[in-house]
Amino acid sequence: MKLGAQLYTLRNHCKTPADIRQTFRRVKALGYEVVQVSGCGPIDANELNEISLESDLPITCTHSPLDRIVNDTDKLIAEHKIYRCPVIGIGSMPNEYRASVEACRAFIELTREPLKKIRAAGMTLTYHNHAFEFADLGGTDLYEILIEESELDFIHDTYWSTFAGRNPIDYIKRLKGRMTNIHFKDMSAEEGHPICACGNGVIDFVPIIAACREAGISYAHVEQDNADKFGDEFEQMQISFRHLKPLMA
Repeated sequence: MKLGAQLYTLRNHCKTPADIRQTFRRVKALGYEVVQVSGCGPIDANELNEISLESDLPITCTHSPLDRIVNDTDKLIAEHKIYRCPVIGIGSMPNEYRASVEACRAFIELTREPLKKIRAAGMTLTYHNHAFEFADLGGTDLYEILIEESELDFIHDTYWSTFAGRNPIDYIKRLKGRMTNIHFKDMSAEEGHPICACGNGVIDFVPIIAACREAGISYAHVEQDNADKFGDEFEQMQISFRHLKPLMA
């Protein structure tokens, strides 16, 4: 399993193509092996591929706008093929699909046709969770419905499931065969349990890493949405790398 950087963490440094190139270089210098592209400014797919190649940082997944996934599927697939990324990710479920079982099923229906096209292209369409998916909907929840009733793959987020009172290991095991990328994100013991650098919180990544290996997950991406609140986002990414890399050795 390779350790990657979710570039959403570094979005303030990914606003222009020149920013993105420099960020790839800095991420590589920290020791990261792969990246997820999310939260970056506009960039041509060919230029992104060049940056990925010259930095020796493969792009293993993205978060892409749902509107493009649904309404611009063919072009999105073509772009992902250019920069050699096999996984197109949905970063979150829009608000209008969160209120009920029926609304969630409408979301699943919305993704059916693009999912077929993406699979036909030899790629996967994935869903990334937050905490709201685990709220009770009368004996079930949104995540349960997505797992049981959709054909989506997943990028599970260790922080958000822990924050919701669930054990991420349960989902890692359950989603075996439906997940190649996962988010490693730690939870502070402080009031409100904010996100923190991996190793500075309460999540034990040793059994999580073991479960990921058992499930055949290939890439663990460090994500820290609020890294800019700590000053230097790259320093936060370095803290996470230094904690996680020895555990993955």
